[in-house]
Amino acid sequence: MPNRYYDNRQDFVAERQKIFAPMWVCIGFASDAPAPGDVYPLEFMELPLLLVRDNDGGLRVFHNVCRHRGHILVTKPGTLGQSLRCPYHSWTYALDGSLLRTPHIGGSGVHDASGFERSKYPLVAVRSALWNDLVFVNLDGEAGPFDQFIEPLEKRWADLWGASGPGELRCAPDHSSITFELDTNWKLAVENFLEAYHLPTVHPDLNTISPLNAHEIYISDHFAGQLAHSYNLDIGAGEHLPVFSDWPPQSLGEAE
Repeated sequence: MPNRYYDNRQDFVAERQKIFAPMWVCIGFASDAPAPGDVYPLEFMELPLLLVRDNDGGLRVFHNVCRHRGHILVTKPGTLGQSLRCPYHSWTYALDGSLLRTPHIGGSGVHDASGFERSKYPLVAVRSALWNDLVFVNLDGEAGPFDQFIEPLEKRWADLWGASGPGELRCAPDHSSITFELDTNWKLAVENFLEAYHLPTVHPDLNTISPLNAHEIYISDHFAGQLAHSYNLDIGAGEHLPVFSDWPPQSLGEAE
């Protein structure tokens, strides 16, 4: 692939519109905004987005910008109570995104203006879906139903996770996490994840547990990953990740 596709902004924007916008993509965790009034700002492909837990316990996703002058609404996670107030001109929105207040829009002390209808200026919502604490969005709103999108993955794992279903896919109780900040184009990060060629050099210990010659790249229409046909759980120190309850014993030497 030519170098320009890794550092050209015009190509980056085109990829966002043609690759990511038309499909369902995961942007974060619902547990980052667990209670009504909780908000969690994030950025996806340079788009400022906002997770908001509404009064009914539902999770909503909005573009994190005020409808007035495009100012960022929320800059850090927290609990805001019953409303979101823009720090620029104090336009205020309910947790469902509706515009509640427009202070002084008609002049000093005049909070309404002739011809202006608040109902026409809610926060811009992003189509979203939840799957086992994962938040997915469809930026252009034109993708097929989320259930159809995720169905192939659920079918692949259905015989492994047992009667409890996909609920076994969840965050650790202490919500432990690892954050990587990479100054790179998204394609380099994905390419690195999807290839095992670098394991012997960069991750020799991992290559001992899951050797290069036992790796397989799996790619379908909607998801991709690595399969390891030789995975030794007895090697290494510390605690091991839990195994799906119905994972066949004869398959414990494999991973994906």
